[in-house]
Amino acid sequence: MEKWIAFYEQSFPNREAATSFVEELEGITDRAIPRHRAKIMMHQAQRLISLADDIIQVREGRESLQLLFVLVCAENIAKLFHNFDDEGQSRAFVRRFFSEFIVGNDRNVLESSFFTHDAIPLNLQAVADCLFSVRCDVVHEGQYWGFHFHDGEMPMLNTDPDVTVHITFAEFRAIVVRGCVQAVQAYAAP
Repeated sequence: MEKWIAFYEQSFPNREAATSFVEELEGITDRAIPRHRAKIMMHQAQRLISLADDIIQVREGRESLQLLFVLVCAENIAKLFHNFDDEGQSRAFVRRFFSEFIVGNDRNVLESSFFTHDAIPLNLQAVADCLFSVRCDVVHEGQYWGFHFHDGEMPMLNTDPDVTVHITFAEFRAIVVRGCVQAVQAYAAP
């Protein structure tokens, strides 16, 4: 259980809260219990986000590759949450993840972190669509070098899509992980 606790600890106010979150789900052993799917969601989020973290060892500085795995995670969590077992509808489920599970201050942060080149902020759906287009460039075109998040010192002006990003990848990743926690906690809640 330690790898789950260590991963989720940053998304909770303290280690005890993360431990409680993990232990409750790890205690589910009967696959027939509706909440079992929440346990799968918890595992999948950790696995996919960890792939995003690890990919920089293969291709350092390629945030588009990291973003790919984070969006695959968002899509997967939304599909699991909505019991969608078919193929397709990737964009729709990424949008659903952002609209349903990114809440409160995290929603505000995203909506104040992505701007057109004319300095117009993107709403949450436009942010999801923008990031999804980067994901599609990676998946369908093999282009994994053109998109960048804030580098910690200055916003990044991207040209495909035409957007200026005022959030680091680490901050964005943390928001998505908290969205995953939101989905897991809401799924068939006891």
